[in-house]
Amino acid sequence: MWVHDEIYSDSNMGVLSSLFGSSGDVSDGTDSRGEQKYAILLNAGPDRTPVAGNGFNYAVEFDDAGYDVQLFLDGEATKWPAAFTENPDRPFNHDWDQIQQRGLLAGVCGYCANAFDVAEACENSGIELLSDKTEHAPAVATLAEEGYQMLTVG
Repeated sequence: MWVHDEIYSDSNMGVLSSLFGSSGDVSDGTDSRGEQKYAILLNAGPDRTPVAGNGFNYAVEFDDAGYDVQLFLDGEATKWPAAFTENPDRPFNHDWDQIQQRGLLAGVCGYCANAFDVAEACENSGIELLSDKTEHAPAVATLAEEGYQMLTVG
């Protein structure tokens, strides 16, 4: 694995400090994990199971570690609710179940769900359409304003 030397300096933590905080910070004994928010924007559909599986796993892992995390299904990822309904034994089903049980799934892009003809399947699965068939969602600028760090997987 290639790691640039500057990543480990206290004065120049770059991406790592924006995601995880600086290792040189003095702790006051409180845990800021609950204050850090992550939005995982999943674009990989059932034809890209290993890539999508990473997104599912990231959501569960962030939640396990105490972070505020929301998973958004966008693009071909809107096909996942129908795929798991049709075949509950698909790979990553355990993570999918955990995401739903923990309330980590924010919803699906209504524009994309309609474009891929899976809007009804999403609604039948109890998953919220975040927009109608004329609007794209989620609103990434709004997520940024709300303090979410965004990870795009797909």
